[in-house]
Amino acid sequence: MVRGARYAYVALAWAFVAGVILQVFFIGLGLFAGRENLALHVNFGWLLHLGPLPVLVAAAFARPGRTQIMQTAALAILVFFVPILAAVRTDLPFVAAFHPVGAVLGFWLATAVARRATALAGSADPGAPTTRWQWLLVALVVLILLVLGIPSPD
Repeated sequence: MVRGARYAYVALAWAFVAGVILQVFFIGLGLFAGRENLALHVNFGWLLHLGPLPVLVAAAFARPGRTQIMQTAALAILVFFVPILAAVRTDLPFVAAFHPVGAVLGFWLATAVARRATALAGSADPGAPTTRWQWLLVALVVLILLVLGIPSPD
């Protein structure tokens, strides 16, 4: 089970990195191929902002250790706020200016998580079981971000 979880962790982590690259392409389309293409960037960004949650759950099953679970949780939290930064551009333009900064940091952290996941998958070390506190952290991050990230019906 651990080996399969590690492969899932690698696949999900790299898929998220690919999603971030696709998101950069979408903003390029919006800027250079016509403003009507900006909707791709906006809509995909809202989907992408919950993308690290499956990566985090897979990490917990993969037994990567405390540091890697913390990094993956940090990725989930950081990426969650990136589209929110853009959404406040009318009221808080100075805060919204951190949107691309958050995206760059998210890409860097996603790549670091994916590289460590790849190294973990190649390791023969079974790793220590994920502790209750680590599972609690994963559950809290997932629950809070899902509750905050799912729009309420108006």
